[in-house]
Amino acid sequence: MNTQPPNRSGCLLRLAHALLWIILIFILLLAAGYTYQRIALARTREQFPAPGKLVDVKGHLMHIHCIGSGSPTVVIDAGNGSFSVEWMPIQEELSQTTRVCVYDRSGYGWSEAGPQPRDGVQVVSELHDLLQAAGEADPYVLVGHSLGGVHVRVFAATYPDEVAGLILVDTAYPLLLTPEFEMQMQSSIGFYQVMNLMTSTGLLRILGPLGGEDSMPATARKLPAELQEVYLNLLLDSNQYVTAIAEMQQLPQTFQQTNELLVDEYPFGDLPLIVLTAGLTSTPGSTPFNEQYVPAPDSQIQSQLELAGQSSRGKHHVVSESSHSVHLDAPGDVVKAIYDMIQAIRERAYP
Repeated sequence: MNTQPPNRSGCLLRLAHALLWIILIFILLLAAGYTYQRIALARTREQFPAPGKLVDVKGHLMHIHCIGSGSPTVVIDAGNGSFSVEWMPIQEELSQTTRVCVYDRSGYGWSEAGPQPRDGVQVVSELHDLLQAAGEADPYVLVGHSLGGVHVRVFAATYPDEVAGLILVDTAYPLLLTPEFEMQMQSSIGFYQVMNLMTSTGLLRILGPLGGEDSMPATARKLPAELQEVYLNLLLDSNQYVTAIAEMQQLPQTFQQTNELLVDEYPFGDLPLIVLTAGLTSTPGSTPFNEQYVPAPDSQIQSQLELAGQSSRGKHHVVSESSHSVHLDAPGDVVKAIYDMIQAIRERAYP
């Protein structure tokens, strides 16, 4: 019978070796994932080149895509975490009527990352420089969705002589950091942080296809089939989520900047203004992959009506069957609003 006590130092040594191997394998897998991600992104840029122009804006390249002809020029600014591809079907339809530009804010889509901070004044300054450098003439009808709707308000207040009209698509108002809003903001930042980790390590690129259509964001499922592949591939760029986080973290500053610019009873004077409001809002358990909705509360509808009142010519329309992504759920309503404004501006008959 063996009465020798167990060799604890030997057991600990073997355990340490095992842990060391596990850590080493994990590091090697991460390194392989990062390498695979960089190679795949380079291939994505080759396979899906920018449809528009890459324009130098103070040292970094920004993507702008303009089609059609006529005045006023429609310029579309997407929401937080979104980029130009989502708006291309609407752009294509409107281009039969006038000049229409979609662009990618710095760090999204085909645009390179830009300088910090990513607040409203910085974003608007870059958009103005981009339009000037690209040779896109004013006057502009600015269309802004969600956070883009805040940006275009700042643009209109900063460059009023260049703006012929505003269309705000389910954008925040009033610009207050309530506890509920801050909770929603932190939830979004947390989601983007997870997505940044998953994309930068290549994990999402590997695991995403295994989930089939269920792993496809709802926004992608709402796009035409010919745009889904490029959209999904661009979503695998971690810069998307780094930029989205930076914009969300700067929301207090962006809101303050906007509120300081728009202080009069009619801050937009008699500028043609249309506010489109989603009739549905997300439930607390809703995710970008499994959207769930309930009717928007009356208080939210009323606040959007007040937003339309920032111009003496403001109009308000509720898109009853649409979620926050009005441009994807009800593109016809967005096209009609833009078309009606263009025609009225040309005929000098607005409202």
